Amino acid sequence: MENRMKQTPSVCLQERAGRRLTTIHVILAMAIIFALTFTSLGLAAGAKVPEVMHPVMNPKMYIENGQCSNCGMNLNMWARTRYSFENTSGEGHSCSINCLADIAYRAGEKPGNVQAAIYLEPEKMLPAETLFYVMGSSAKGTMTMNSKIGFASEEDATTFAAEYGGKVVGFADAFAQATAELEGNRKKIALNRSNSGKIKEPLATDSCHVCGMPPAKFPSHRTQILTKDQQTIHFCSTQCLVSYQDDPKKIDADKPVMPMTTWVTVYPDGGYDYAGGLYYLVGSSQTGSMGPEAIPLRSRADAEKMAAEKGGKVVTFDQLTSALIRGK
Repeated sequence: MENRMKQTPSVCLQERAGRRLTTIHVILAMAIIFALTFTSLGLAAGAKVPEVMHPVMNPKMYIENGQCSNCGMNLNMWARTRYSFENTSGEGHSCSINCLADIAYRAGEKPGNVQAAIYLEPEKMLPAETLFYVMGSSAKGTMTMNSKIGFASEEDATTFAAEYGGKVVGFADAFAQATAELEGNRKKIALNRSNSGKIKEPLATDSCHVCGMPPAKFPSHRTQILTKDQQTIHFCSTQCLVSYQDDPKKIDADKPVMPMTTWVTVYPDGGYDYAGGLYYLVGSSQTGSMGPEAIPLRSRADAEKMAAEKGGKVVTFDQLTSALIRGK
């Protein structure tokens, strides 16, 4: 979302014969800011906002090949609120405490060895439990309306809160609040992704890039790739998406596609989400538009429950291959 936490769909595509998704670049940065950052809750109109640039524009290389394991955003651009952590899948990274909470929900386990960036010194990371958080200030939130930013000392946090609002809390309280906000944030994020053009609903005239069938007729299984030049490539199913990823030159020999990120439809909820943050059921009795399908589910628990009912096994996005989906 590769050891799942060490590899994202972007990394996966590059490792599969040049089909790794590229990291989010500066051209898209302002669109990301509009789409995925929000003014904090509970503040009067015109409240003083910190002058510090967030996300970091033209950033330093804080982390190589860094993408959020949950949403795919570029960690170097979102360095002020980035995290590293460990769970049973290995080492992972997130752009925010909100994505960290979502990863914990999806994996069904609390992350360990959590390191957090210092908001005013993004090159520094410290154990999250030692930080002091200002929650609900006028600083823009990452993947949330209610910002939660970390400081190395209580004095720094208190000084910041006095000028920009919010209250000072510990990591446990900030993480608990982020967890409580997950459902509401998901809806806002999905809406903003759609409004910004990152996700485009397929039209009746659109066809699957691999098989030619109309993705609009398969709302439970359609997927898409957003390219670096802001084009959307539609697929009718995860089977066709992964088939394309396995051998993109088979379809685009003369016009190589430069992927930015990949969206899949979450089952059974519907709606698109970042491919790398989900779990997939393969080899089950649940079929899709092309027959055998990798069913994307929001959490490991959801995937395991469905596996108990319909058979198959649970895998992560980086583990998907066309042969695995087809049972060959």
